Amino acid sequence: MAARRGLQVTATLAILVLTCVLLVGYVMPSSPPENARKISRGELSSWTALRGILDAREVRMIMSVYEGTATVVELAEEGSQVAPGDLLVRFDSSGLEYEVIKYERNYQLGRSELDSLKSGELPLELRDLEMKLLEAKTDLSDETQYLEQSIELEQEGLVSSQEVRRQREKVAKLVTELETMQLRIKLTSEYLHPSALKRAEAKVETSEQELKLARRQLENCIIRSPASGTVVYKPHYFGSEFRTIRIGDSVYPNQPFMFLPDMSSLIVVADVPEAELFRVKADSDVLIAPLAFPGLELHGTVERIGSTAQLLPGQPDWQKFFRVVIGVKEADPGLRPGMSVTAKVLTYHNDDALLAPRVAIWWEDTAPFAKVVEGTSIVDRRVELGHADEQHVEVTAGLEPGDWVLVK
Repeated sequence: MAARRGLQVTATLAILVLTCVLLVGYVMPSSPPENARKISRGELSSWTALRGILDAREVRMIMSVYEGTATVVELAEEGSQVAPGDLLVRFDSSGLEYEVIKYERNYQLGRSELDSLKSGELPLELRDLEMKLLEAKTDLSDETQYLEQSIELEQEGLVSSQEVRRQREKVAKLVTELETMQLRIKLTSEYLHPSALKRAEAKVETSEQELKLARRQLENCIIRSPASGTVVYKPHYFGSEFRTIRIGDSVYPNQPFMFLPDMSSLIVVADVPEAELFRVKADSDVLIAPLAFPGLELHGTVERIGSTAQLLPGQPDWQKFFRVVIGVKEADPGLRPGMSVTAKVLTYHNDDALLAPRVAIWWEDTAPFAKVVEGTSIVDRRVELGHADEQHVEVTAGLEPGDWVLVK
């Protein structure tokens, strides 16, 4: 009897254990496959990479304003940092220094002659004419009075008519001389003296202009830095040589031979293919990596996007580009204008994107699918995708956080 009860208890316990095992297996599914990944939310950023050239935002072009050919006798060292007022170039000025002395002498002589005319010679000449006019008036008055007396004496028979006629002629001559003297004073005062003054003033003005030009030419023999920057020389043809300028070379007016980029404020100039233009927006963040300095990363912002598509040398005619200007937020002492950089433009960012590994997505025709673990089964599920980075793709429909997908 007791043995029978023991067998019943043992059978009952076995049934209970088997039931629990079956229940646990039903409630707790088997673990996901090793090649499955869990879908979760996270941060996603999408970038568009462009090749660009580093340059200064402000570049001063240095050229000669010397009138004529100038010979270089002193140059600032290329690559040196300069401040406003620092010497950049000095031209030969030996001949000009002599010309300045000569024109200064001519100007002083002209001023002296003008002052002499205005305050001495012309007033004295006019005064002398006025004195002669006064003498002529006195002579005319005396001879007129004598003529009147002679006429009275003629009537009394004391003077001959011939004598009276000679006196009349003399008075007429004096009247003509007086009128001539009056006309001479008038013309001298109104025309001759002003004309002489104008000639002297014009001579002074001409010599003054020559002096100013010579002094300006002398000043143009020295070129000083208009702003802070780095000295960069531009190659030109000097005879048969294509090179940068050096001491002894001759420079022509308005011929740019030096640039002064301000490397404290930088930009990157890049070209984006028109097929990718929609990815690049104004004010987008940019990460900039100079090729010459691996590991150096600068931050920037898209400032301007060109409005006209253009062809680029070396590119096929069917492919056009738009010019993009990126402002760089930091400066580095090692950077130089013209350096090549890679600019990664932030085209999309989502702090809470539903992320799936790129290797979990496969395509059938043009439709994306994912293999989703559902219990002990694997099903193909159609998904909708958004942006992507190098490792993940944003899922906008078809998956939920916590889903498990197989990866290749």
